[in-house]
Amino acid sequence: MNNVTPLVSKDKIQEQACEWISRIDRGLTEQERIKLTHWAAQSEQYQTALFEMAALWDDLSVMHELSGLFPLAERLSAERHGNGYGAYARKPWFATAASLFLLCAVFLVWMQVDPTQVSQQQQVQAKKLFVTSVGEQKTIPLSDGSFVALNTNSAIEVKMTDSLRHIEVTKGEAHFEVASDAERPFVVSAGQNKVTAIGTAFNVQLLEDKRFELLVTEGKVLVSEINQSMPENIQKLKSDDFTALGTIMVSGDTAVFDGQFAQPLMRLSLDQVQRNLSWQQGMLVFQGETLENAIKEMNRYSANQFVLRDESIKSRRVAGYFKVGDTEGLLHALENNFSIEYEKQGEAIFLQAAETR
Repeated sequence: MNNVTPLVSKDKIQEQACEWISRIDRGLTEQERIKLTHWAAQSEQYQTALFEMAALWDDLSVMHELSGLFPLAERLSAERHGNGYGAYARKPWFATAASLFLLCAVFLVWMQVDPTQVSQQQQVQAKKLFVTSVGEQKTIPLSDGSFVALNTNSAIEVKMTDSLRHIEVTKGEAHFEVASDAERPFVVSAGQNKVTAIGTAFNVQLLEDKRFELLVTEGKVLVSEINQSMPENIQKLKSDDFTALGTIMVSGDTAVFDGQFAQPLMRLSLDQVQRNLSWQQGMLVFQGETLENAIKEMNRYSANQFVLRDESIKSRRVAGYFKVGDTEGLLHALENNFSIEYEKQGEAIFLQAAETR
């Protein structure tokens, strides 16, 4: 019998906690609720990570949902310490009192801590995580007045300090509308590059192998390698000064980066830009893309994954407007407009040409 318990790193526990918070935000099934209870019961470290991630999530509904874990926390505490804490943990007034006590404790500690340490703590607390699940989209207002539209299955980390507004795209796709702030640069990092806004709006999609696709929808941006140092007064630089720092892109420009250009810069028309951003209206727009490429895009938005069973239809061209998440509507269009039949097997949907059957 093997009694060795594998050690789980703190980073891994936090990653799992983030995934649970995302599920809580979109609503847990009863089976997921049971799994979450078992997961959190492994140790206090798991519960702590869960509540820390919930605090970063900045959504009261998530914290309210987690209140269902208090009986679990009560039982674990009683088993370890044999005290009567659990009898009060269920009462809302006790939770409020505990919160006020915690705030007082933090204040008392703050009075005894060096100001530089407080500044560092404030910077850590300013870091927030935002995540969407498959098929979910979310608009996030930032504290500086900027807005982030987060696409399906995406994640960003936001850190606001007195000198910098920094966002890291860790997964998926996000569109940024940047509020003007001459004192604090707005920097988005993705893969091996970073994008510095110069009064602008832009879209970032993280691809495989640390590549990302950038589309500027308003104003201009400076794209540089991740370790490139930047002057503090970047908003006041002249166009010629940017040459040594990176590449300037303006409204309508799009390119794929992998440290350097992975694909050449292209200029899109206004219609093309709007089509690329149609996901913000919950739509997918195809204008002659191959079915193979269209399927890759569709699979981003659905738990049901489309599989091309018939090689002959990969290059078939697809055009039309499709609502995100409307799997049945999409299948109907493929069958009636493009002579493509389908077969469902679990979460997989196999596609093939109608005439090959």
